[in-house]
Amino acid sequence: MQVHDIFPTLLPRNSEFTIYDGLINVKNESYQLRIELPQANGGVQPGSLENASCCCCAGSRIDCDWRLSHLLGDYLDVLRQRLKLSNTLPVFLVEFRAIVESCITAAVSSSSSSASANAGWPQSLRLPPKFFSRIIKEIEGLGWDRLAFVDPSFSHLQLVAHDDGHRSHPVTVHFDSNYPTVAPHCTVDLPAAFELRWSSQDGCLQDVYHQFTEALKAYADFWHLMDEIDSSVWVLEPEHPNRSAVLRRIAISSSTSVQIEVDATAPRALPTIQLLGAAQAVSPLREHLNRNLDNWDVNQSILDNLTMLLGVDFPSKSTTKKEEFHVACGICYAYRLDDAAPTEVCADERCKQPFHHLCLYEWLRTLPASRVSFNVIFGSCPYCEQPITVKMNG
Repeated sequence: MQVHDIFPTLLPRNSEFTIYDGLINVKNESYQLRIELPQANGGVQPGSLENASCCCCAGSRIDCDWRLSHLLGDYLDVLRQRLKLSNTLPVFLVEFRAIVESCITAAVSSSSSSASANAGWPQSLRLPPKFFSRIIKEIEGLGWDRLAFVDPSFSHLQLVAHDDGHRSHPVTVHFDSNYPTVAPHCTVDLPAAFELRWSSQDGCLQDVYHQFTEALKAYADFWHLMDEIDSSVWVLEPEHPNRSAVLRRIAISSSTSVQIEVDATAPRALPTIQLLGAAQAVSPLREHLNRNLDNWDVNQSILDNLTMLLGVDFPSKSTTKKEEFHVACGICYAYRLDDAAPTEVCADERCKQPFHHLCLYEWLRTLPASRVSFNVIFGSCPYCEQPITVKMNG
């Protein structure tokens, strides 16, 4: 989208495309508008705001005729700040046109009742200008380089912080209309809840950012240990682990795997360990695990400890392919079923066919020859017809 697609008569006044001047038409009303953009090194592309940072956009200006200035009122200052936050001039002009349209609609409706006129405005326009001014001032105090995104309505924004391992962590801050009297709500990707301590008197974005970076320090070792697992061996579940994920299911062979649940506050402590696969293949691993539990070393990584506990060398990403361990279910012929991977495996060495727990349960439940004992269904493997069992759901 180009400037002329939005306002055809708002024309560039220099070859660098940094000055636009002309008439804009909104709801059959014409207004004079002039926009001056900062001069970037080496010039700018038509309608672009290159390097849209605080220093580069400090020279941006909006001037308009008295009628448009009167119509927008205090929101003209807000729009000037919005220009500094916009990545491109067309994006800003779309927002500018929508706000002017809303102001015109509100002005026309004001004769009937001020309440009904205010209801016709966008949510962002119902907020006082000082709300926007405060948010912008707090962003400037925090630093524009820490801002990843801001919603056009200023209902929420996203900040980015880095931990000691140079990993990026976003925090999305949702504002109440009574901010800062009412504390903002924060959405984060952490292993535990992020409890924001807030003062209605002097709370600000700097407080949110500081408390968030302090929270990151508590999980630095946890992420370091989990990153080693994710980068070295094949993690079957979760397929794309996020920073809050404490579970990992690691491939041992095509028919066996180990699932661990790590305490993010004490990541070097012994995790919860569950072996998955055919009983015949899992049995020797479990025996080795039980013999070595007391040898868990908190000074070693999780991966090194697991290698010692199980007495196995985990398949390396450098020498194997993930497809070797992504064996589809022998009943539904898919690897994932409602985000679950196959966990039940035929114990017969010649078969070793994996199945989803739900698929195998439903299969055996319908067979006349199957029998139930102590919450376990006994039946025959759909592939090799050798004995196979599965625990009943629930």
